[in-house]
Amino acid sequence: MKKIKRALPALAVATALAAAACSASSSPTSSGSTGGGSKPTGTLTVVIGNGIDTLDPAAQATSSVMAIEDMMVQELTGPTSTGAAQAQLATSWSQASDGLSWTFNLRKGVKFSDGTPFDAAAVKFNFDRLLSPKTYKADPNVFVVIKSVDVLGKYQVRLNLKSPFPALPIALSLPIAGIISPTSATKAPNTVAQIKVPVGTGPYEYSSYVLNDHLTMVVNPGYWGPKPSYATQNYRFVADAATGYALFQSGQAQVVASLPQTSLTQLAADKQLLETDSSYAIQMQFDTQDRSIPALQNPKVRQALSWAVNRPLIIAKILDGAGKPLQGPFPLTDPGACVTGNYGYDPAKAKAMLQAAGASHLSLKMVSPEGRYPQDYQVAQAIAGEFRAIGLNVTLANPTSFATYLTQVMTAPSKATSDLHLLGWGSLYGDASQALLQFQSIQMPPAGYDGTLFTNKQYDALVNAGNSALTDSVRFADYCKAEKILTAQAPAIWLYQEENPVAVATSVHGVYGLPVGFLVTTYAKQG
Repeated sequence: MKKIKRALPALAVATALAAAACSASSSPTSSGSTGGGSKPTGTLTVVIGNGIDTLDPAAQATSSVMAIEDMMVQELTGPTSTGAAQAQLATSWSQASDGLSWTFNLRKGVKFSDGTPFDAAAVKFNFDRLLSPKTYKADPNVFVVIKSVDVLGKYQVRLNLKSPFPALPIALSLPIAGIISPTSATKAPNTVAQIKVPVGTGPYEYSSYVLNDHLTMVVNPGYWGPKPSYATQNYRFVADAATGYALFQSGQAQVVASLPQTSLTQLAADKQLLETDSSYAIQMQFDTQDRSIPALQNPKVRQALSWAVNRPLIIAKILDGAGKPLQGPFPLTDPGACVTGNYGYDPAKAKAMLQAAGASHLSLKMVSPEGRYPQDYQVAQAIAGEFRAIGLNVTLANPTSFATYLTQVMTAPSKATSDLHLLGWGSLYGDASQALLQFQSIQMPPAGYDGTLFTNKQYDALVNAGNSALTDSVRFADYCKAEKILTAQAPAIWLYQEENPVAVATSVHGVYGLPVGFLVTTYAKQG
């Protein structure tokens, strides 16, 4: 029976990342070899707690879905164990002396799963599409810095930037920058504006999808790298943690990422629990432009509510220790994140601050997903109880599917229907530049994902200055100043750094989690 540690130490995390680099991201030494050493067979069934909001890489905003899509659609780069960029569909790259462009040399002999050759024209097509306002719900994210893409040769492209961005190579590992077949974009049910069936260069390809039920992938027979061991991977979407755990216990699922808190101790004792840190900060986000509760536009009121939450108790009792305290808006594992301090638990201070602000008897509407993050709805229930304990009237709506939830909380200010909502956010490529993007004005819904509706010109200027700095020391200093503004303005209640508990059957090997929040099953092995 294999041993899976309950909480991975730093060395174990580095080892898992190194395994990721060797399998999913790095250049394989022998095309056509199989991860399991033989022809792919069998089906791996994986349960996650949320459904799919979109399968279009350009519009992707959910890390658990990105991890699935990453098995089908690859990017120009991938991350190493230290968070640096390494070769994937690009083999090498160089930055211009002025920092305003990057040239990428592309891998030769690669084909998309539909047989279309991968080349520079395909790369340009994808970035033009990502940056086009005509693309349905596209999220350019940090790639708004790209001004244009030039094809320099069949296997060479140049990305021209509006301003220097030293983090571009590692940022290109984001699944948002995944490269799909241009040919597939004009074949039903796809359109150039909206991709519903992603066709990429990855080890798996799309087979079938049933909304809010499951997505099935099969091995891509023409994959340019090592073949996986499982012929089929079936991802099932089960919001109720008890139901997902029951599927694991009955053998109907071999990997389950949405677990009841009460199962963790037994899973650890049975050596079937994998738990890794993530780069996600779980937050209770305010509507900082709240029109129904104008008091929430006041930072002092938001600060007061931040003092009302007992984070250590939530971590200990609701998460069974599967969370870490935050010392600022983002986990310190993200390069560029700094210690700004966080609000402690002082309900008396919270009540006094609310009284001073004339906001002692607020009536708040809260919403939370269920199954997207460990014990998410239970955490929201606890916070609602703590708000009620300081004299507030709080309603917590029943949970919906995560796809529906996102449409409710990522909306224009005039259409907002809740005062607070629970969400996780962090860097998906291991750098604070992406985590900081969340609160920038350019992310105002419906164009982006700043569900707090926070706007601050000084904050925007500092993040932009940091992104353009050519040295880490300068850009990290700007980022830290921006993070201090966030802490003072309190557009969210920063709760804890997420840890991801996953049940893995003893018959399955090679499953691991990445700090960027990805569950990786690509090269899982049987036996």
